[in-house]
Amino acid sequence: MTLLHYNHQNIFISTLLLNSKPLNHYPRSRCLDLIYRLSIFLNLFSIGCVTVLNETPDWTVNRPVSENSWIGVGYCDESVEGYREIARTHAFQEIASQITIDIESSFTNIVTESNLDIYQFSEFIIESRVGISLPEVQILDTYTIDRKFSILAELRKKDYYNNIKLKKQKAINLATDYIIQAAESFSFESFKYLSSALEEIKPFFDLPLQTEIPPGSGEKINITSKIFILADDLKNRLILITSIDEISTTIGIKKDYEIEITCLDKISKHPISYFPLAAKMGNNIITKQSTTDQDGIAVFNLFKVTDRVSTQYIEISPDFSSLNNTLYLSNSPSIKIKVNARPPMIFFEYEELNLGKPVTSSFIASQMKELLVQTYSAEFTNEKSISDFIFITSFHTKAKIDHQNSYGLFQAYADGTIIIFDSTTNTEIYQKSINNIMGSDFFTIDGAGRNALLKSAKKIKSESFQEILTNLDDYSINRTGEEK
Repeated sequence: MTLLHYNHQNIFISTLLLNSKPLNHYPRSRCLDLIYRLSIFLNLFSIGCVTVLNETPDWTVNRPVSENSWIGVGYCDESVEGYREIARTHAFQEIASQITIDIESSFTNIVTESNLDIYQFSEFIIESRVGISLPEVQILDTYTIDRKFSILAELRKKDYYNNIKLKKQKAINLATDYIIQAAESFSFESFKYLSSALEEIKPFFDLPLQTEIPPGSGEKINITSKIFILADDLKNRLILITSIDEISTTIGIKKDYEIEITCLDKISKHPISYFPLAAKMGNNIITKQSTTDQDGIAVFNLFKVTDRVSTQYIEISPDFSSLNNTLYLSNSPSIKIKVNARPPMIFFEYEELNLGKPVTSSFIASQMKELLVQTYSAEFTNEKSISDFIFITSFHTKAKIDHQNSYGLFQAYADGTIIIFDSTTNTEIYQKSINNIMGSDFFTIDGAGRNALLKSAKKIKSESFQEILTNLDDYSINRTGEEK
């Protein structure tokens, strides 16, 4: 039933009621007839109203398009929990995608103006801009049919641009204040101020960003370019001076070399206090971060060289990691300390007896030398006088019984000791006894003895060698009277 039908029906009913006499003036049959007719008309009227209210809105069929607004339509089945919020989110996402297209179309201008690779910021700009804009979105209409919920949302472009204009100007004002504070006095805080300035204006990189510095000068500058140029100028004012240019050490041996780095301002020549510095030197064990004290001095330590390279460098530079690389400060001034790392020279003395006879191919000594080469790139010498350490190993085997046991096995046991000395002082560094290591063989007692020596070598690799490394480290530190 159309709205026109509803009007005709309404006029008819009104006429009927106005021209009628009170019902008690009619016979009973006539009264019943009038009531029956009236109920039919009222039912038709009700159906007509429902039909009008449930008529499908055009926006659910044809997507609205407006020059003055961004329109979003969202849908969700009412059987889904939180269906209203889901539909609302879909509508907002449609609007957000239209804002994204608008932002991306303006990227070229800012790239040309500030010589900045804006695409590295594009995702951040879009997310920030959408976050700023969505609170301005208005819900225009909702509609439900067959338990499918629809929502119509709108963001007026005028409201959007006004809001962005206000937010952008606020960001420019704050960024300008940060830039002025960064330039007033040189310290690490200067870089923090510039990083904060950049964070303020990042959501608006696709828009023209102009400011006056100093305020009131009438000189308009591009604020983005100003931040990066000033950060680079401040970075180049840093001077690093080291207390030591070169270090000689032994690979794998723990020592504590202390390095003092002084940080100065190239212009004022004054020390820069509380400035963070970072050091790197491959996989070696060093102090990786330090901060200058009130006198502009930071202390770094080289504890152990583990990379098996003869010439290496410790490189120390300003540490801008706390700024999350927002200023893109590459090629920072740095200083290098040369490290001459030589492998330890080891004199090896060993005795291995199997059932009282020297073995033709060493088990223990071969295993020890392999481990020392893997760990220290150790070199071996036959001259004690040029060695750093002396390794003495003595192992022998004995038979448990000289015939096969009830299982058909020959059995023998190995016992031995490992002793390590400092060649220079002849000080004992380490001593270890390894006893009762059983070996067995189905064929000979000699084979059982060799297997006992082989198992002793494996035990040294899995258990004892780590003890040896620890003792060498502790001795190396204590020998020089230094503590880590």
